[in-house]
Formats: sequence, C-alpha cells, structure tokens
Amino acid sequence: MNPMPAQQPTPDADREALEWFSMLRQPGCDELQRQAFATWQQQDPANARAYAELEAYWQQLTPPPARPRPRQLQTRRSYLGKTLAALFLLILAALAYLYWPLMQRLASELHTASGERRSVRLADGSTMHLDSASAMNADLRGRTRQLQLVQGQVSLEVVLDGRALEVQVGQARIQVYGTRLMIARSGQHDELVVLNGKAMIIQGGDQRLLSAGERVTFTEQRIDPVQKIDVQRVEAWRSGHLQVKDQPLASVLGRLAGYQGQRVWLMDEQTAYRRVSGDFNLDRAQASLDQLAAEQQLQLYSLFGQWLIAR
Repeated sequence: MNPMPAQQPTPDADREALEWFSMLRQPGCDELQRQAFATWQQQDPANARAYAELEAYWQQLTPPPARPRPRQLQTRRSYLGKTLAALFLLILAALAYLYWPLMQRLASELHTASGERRSVRLADGSTMHLDSASAMNADLRGRTRQLQLVQGQVSLEVVLDGRALEVQVGQARIQVYGTRLMIARSGQHDELVVLNGKAMIIQGGDQRLLSAGERVTFTEQRIDPVQKIDVQRVEAWRSGHLQVKDQPLASVLGRLAGYQGQRVWLMDEQTAYRRVSGDFNLDRAQASLDQLAAEQQLQLYSLFGQWLIAR
C-alpha cells in the first residue's frame, strides 16, 4: 500500500476494512481468520483506523435499545420504533445493493477489482483474461472441466486436453469445442463471442451453435439470433480500449463508469438510447467520460463515489 497522510486511510485500507468487516460476521469465520485480521490491523495504522471508522459507522446505523416510557406515550413510541426500523432496513437494503457485487466478487475463486485487468494460467494450461470487476469460479478436476462466470467479462484461451469444457453463465451452459472465446455479463443481457473454433450455448430447450467470428446475446428467457462480429473491436478491451460502433449511450457510459467502480443514473430516459461510436481509453476512464459527456452535451455528477449521475 502507498503511504497516505496520517489522518486519512488509503482507498486500499477502506476496501480491505470492508472485506474484513464482512468476513468476520460470516458464520464460518474461525480463529485462524481472526488472527489474520489482527495481523492486518497491526501492519499499518491506516488499516486499524479504517476498520475503526467502519465499525463506528455501523454502530451509528444500529438503533439504540428501547427505553421504558410512560404508558401514555406507548402509541407514539410504537410509531417511532416502526419508523426507525423501516429506516434501518432501508439503509441495509441500500448498502446491500451497493456492495453486493463486491461481496460476490470477493467470494469467487478468481476476481479483479474495478479498473483492473488480469491474466491467469489455469491448472490445465488454459489462460483466462479477466476484465475489470470480473469474477470466475473454476473446477478442473473432473472428466468435464467446469467454469462459472459470476460477473464481468472474460476471454478464454482453452487448451484441449481430451476433456470437455463447460462454462456456466446464469441458467445457460456453454459447451466449448474451440480454443478462443469471450463471455460477458451485464445488466441487460449476457453475451458469447467465439473467436476460434466452435461453441454451443444451451438454455432450457433452446440452443445455438456458434463458429469463429460470431456472437450471440442471451437472457434467462431467450437466446437471440447469432450475429457476425468485428473481432478486432471485440478484443480491444484487452489492450485498454473500448471500441464501439452505433451502441446505446447508456451502455457506453456504464462501461466507462464501471472501470471506476461507479453505476450510471441517466436523468433523461430518452438520452439512454442515443447511438454512440468511438474509441475510448479504459485506462483513463475519467478522461474518456469527460470526452463523451462533452460530445453528447451531458453534465456528470459523482454521488458518494458510487453513482455517476448524467443529465
């Protein structure tokens, strides 16, 4: 971690404190993990300070125990208690909504942070390239190698070793017969792109067979028709570029904001459907957002570091 001013925890300390806060409250937390937590606190004063601030914030969210009141105030007390309970549940729901994707990633075997790209060599020799804020699970021990895409986007370079390979994406199964493919998850739909070889996607009673240079999008309800793709544009993210052609503005904003760990809220629903083309630098996501906002005559506002409001 990089040193920071004495009174201000680093972003890494804040993030790690949140991870420890969640882990220590899980039923399976054991003494070994608690010892590791104590060691982490002692490594850097910023770590202990970040965790103490998180604990203090949590205590503020917890409603105080009820105190005895005169009988004539029972009705008022009951109303106030229900209001506080509803507010507390609302705050918990908001925190869960904001931090659930992070918790989901941290619980996965392989994951990346927002803005991070990483390549991993698997035990069977295959290579997995993870995009920003992505998460995968892998089980390569059986006769059929099993992968699961939990979040984000991944590019696979598969080594054929005589065993079948399947990738689980939500309710869909992808059977891999080739050596290079990309799979992505987003709020609107999931996507499969075959770069070399073949792959079949199966969901319920529906299925599609894709060859090299083809893509398909799918949801829990349907598999869309197969389309041809520009391989160079599709793979551009691996070199830090987002190349889009005639894409919805909301999708492009969401991708760029996601590299900064933010979610987009467009004030004008019609604006979301504007079509956008261009080449944007993912490693300079804020500059790319500013460039896009200027081109589209938008104003961007950051809210609590979690939301990006566009109007």
